Amino acid sequence: MTDQPSTFAAVLRAAEVVQRCRDEVLGVPAAVARHEMLRAGSDAQRVLVARLASRAIGAARRLAFGFGVDDVDDAEPLSLCATAAVELRLCAADDLVQWLAKTGRRDVAVPQPSQTAARVAAIDDPRRRRAVEHSVPDWVLPRLEAALGDDVDAALAALGAPAPRTLRANLLRVKDREALLAKLRAENVAAVPARFAATAVHVTDERDLFATEAYRGGLFEQQDEASQLCVAAVAPPPGGKVLDLCCGSGGKTLALAAALQNRGQVLATDVSAGRIAALQKRIGRSRCDNVQVLHLDGSPGADHVLEQFAVNADRILVDAPCSGTGSWRRRPEARWQNDEVDLRRMQETQQQLLDAAAGWLRPGARIVYATCSLLPEENHQQVEAALLRHPTLRTMPLREVLGAVVADPVADAGGAFLSVRPDRHGCDGFFAAVLRRPR
Repeated sequence: MTDQPSTFAAVLRAAEVVQRCRDEVLGVPAAVARHEMLRAGSDAQRVLVARLASRAIGAARRLAFGFGVDDVDDAEPLSLCATAAVELRLCAADDLVQWLAKTGRRDVAVPQPSQTAARVAAIDDPRRRRAVEHSVPDWVLPRLEAALGDDVDAALAALGAPAPRTLRANLLRVKDREALLAKLRAENVAAVPARFAATAVHVTDERDLFATEAYRGGLFEQQDEASQLCVAAVAPPPGGKVLDLCCGSGGKTLALAAALQNRGQVLATDVSAGRIAALQKRIGRSRCDNVQVLHLDGSPGADHVLEQFAVNADRILVDAPCSGTGSWRRRPEARWQNDEVDLRRMQETQQQLLDAAAGWLRPGARIVYATCSLLPEENHQQVEAALLRHPTLRTMPLREVLGAVVADPVADAGGAFLSVRPDRHGCDGFFAAVLRRPR
């Protein structure tokens, strides 16, 4: 167990982070970054608070059921975080309850993990028991069961486990992954090569990476291995033009710029001004010279720039907004922020983005459609429907893009699409399809 006073204080701060995530619809990293006391505290405290808050949110349904609350929205953040601390063996329940009582918090429920497990096991309905055990919303569980089949429990358990700390070697600043590993080891950071993506590295200790010379020198970016595989599937040609249509904060944008060796052009676009601003900050540290950013603000000027670039692009990456079911380990709040109405709206957006990309795509160019979803209706079903609407498009099997050695372990059963899951590959759940228009 950790130092008890620090752990107890972290439980209180984590509860405040969870409340802020709810109130402001934030992820845990953003909520931690906005917490004034945590900004002034130690790196170790921020790491511990983020760990507790992530567990409290990701396992909220099971934790809440343990202290008698059925609705996640009704569960007190402090009870969730306290129960998470005990479950993670950071402190004993009795000691934590006594300390909380001394601070005037006498009504905090903190069951033992064995008590919670027994209560969950006693649920008669098998589907409800599975939903509570793995903290899955009722609306999405039948979809995940249909998609995952006999692997559903293994996949859901993996989605509830901590995500690895994965880095991408910035090939604009280091020769290769081995060079990054050497730099990290020189700073006593324990790291190993990842299994599938050639640029991916897993950090195996809890060192503060942002305090390293390797970070300050722009030698790496934090990026899940699945996202790095998606960039590999884009496979931009030397000196090519790539449109990153939904760039977010730009992880794939920066990887594409590095894959082009700072040559060619990458246009990164997004409807969020905040995400565009975040990307602009990252570009300087990564030393990218071939990236242009564009805020899609609905103005005729922005739309004109987008279209003029898109019709001449060699690759159009559509990293579409989705349910995020494959990334629950990293974004636990996504479990509770969407419902069936949101899913239908996202499917409409996915269709619109695919149609726009297909309308721009020149002969010989490719679309890479990607999601961090495990749901077929957001993945291959969207692609199949797009092929019917746009019969001049063709699917490129992943082996044709990446080669058999790289593609076969990360492709779906038919070999057509990138399809990875945390229980099978250790990375986020992710899907990507490569579509081309023949010359």
